[in-house]
Amino acid sequence: MEAHKIVGLLLCTALAASGCGSSSSSGQTEIRFIWWGNDDRAKVTNEAVKLFESRNTNIKVSTSFQNFQNYFEKLSTEIAGGNAPDVIQMDYRYLNEYAGRNVLLDLTPYVGKEIRTADWDQGFIGSGKLKGRQVAMPLAQNSTTIVYDPKLFTAAGVAEPKIGWSWADYKEIAGRIQASTGGKVAGSTDFGGTEDVFETWLRQRGKALYTDDGELGYSKDDLRAFWQLSKDFRDSNATTPAELVTTLNAGAEQTPMGKRLSASEHSYDSLYGGYNTVRPDELKLGPYPSDSLEVLGSYRKPSQLISASARTKNKDAAVKLIDFLLNDQDAGKILGANRGLPANLKIRESVAQNLSGANKVIFEYQKSVDAELGDAPAAPPKGDGTIYKLMQRKHEEVVFGKKTIDQALDEFWRDAEDALK
Repeated sequence: MEAHKIVGLLLCTALAASGCGSSSSSGQTEIRFIWWGNDDRAKVTNEAVKLFESRNTNIKVSTSFQNFQNYFEKLSTEIAGGNAPDVIQMDYRYLNEYAGRNVLLDLTPYVGKEIRTADWDQGFIGSGKLKGRQVAMPLAQNSTTIVYDPKLFTAAGVAEPKIGWSWADYKEIAGRIQASTGGKVAGSTDFGGTEDVFETWLRQRGKALYTDDGELGYSKDDLRAFWQLSKDFRDSNATTPAELVTTLNAGAEQTPMGKRLSASEHSYDSLYGGYNTVRPDELKLGPYPSDSLEVLGSYRKPSQLISASARTKNKDAAVKLIDFLLNDQDAGKILGANRGLPANLKIRESVAQNLSGANKVIFEYQKSVDAELGDAPAAPPKGDGTIYKLMQRKHEEVVFGKKTIDQALDEFWRDAEDALK
């Protein structure tokens, strides 16, 4: 059975399950909040939650987190078992998967009221809306970036990433860095299996991952060219070896960049805090390369969204926590730019004045590319989560020599179309 069908079965089972949330013997309302991230994110999130509890002594919040790799498998299992969290950190790619099966509470009645939005970019609110229902609120804004080690660029005598550099520039620079280290450090981390990179590359060419009807928005030739680009980096000794390809969806400490095995890596700016934890003050953020002088390809993406379970028994408490995390000034100071730039523009402005360390790096990067960022596309259709993993798996088969690009492409296309049915 395909992965997206398994998730679907689990979510359907959940609709008959009991609701979440409870009341304790002390009379407190108890709710549960889960998210994905690292220890750094857990520290600031738990601190913000404690502040919420101190101001709402009738509400008790239990929290837990996972790495992204395991998060949605655990979430779907909990939902199927009737133990859904009350408040759920949600990903843009999985929004349709969960909202389409009525797992997420429609927040529309609360938006602009219990969930304050007067200080928001009104267009950004729509990134959590599907078919007229506000099933999530964006927690923060981020965009794609190149995380890189400036010392290795300087040592190799090459220019650091900047607006206007091309993919050919990137390949040449990465090759020179790799050569300058005697092959001990790769010039770049292999990007061929990462859908986020592919999407940015497509947008530079005026295309998208999906059509308005939820079908693949690109051709086989497009994906073939992208995988060939990745192969060109490998053939030019400008990227990481095959054995490191499977570490790309792990936490920053497990990636080639985190292990000092790569000089540059495709990522999201909101993840910089994780990199900075394992490599303090060593790394910088730069823009993507692009073969278009007019289009960078990156966009204002909701780094994460926040939803409530449709089955929560404590809607008011769940909504109150959501509003607090989004709109409380003190919570904003605690959370900083850990998840990206705050969605509330006044909090963003306030937070920016006192940023330091990783948060300041993220803010300054966003500021430097803001004029080049496009608007977010509609949330991906149900099945995108499966396609995301499928692209990585098929690319790995190519890298390890198990299949040619064309063989992997044919299998990818068949399974991707099946995932969207």
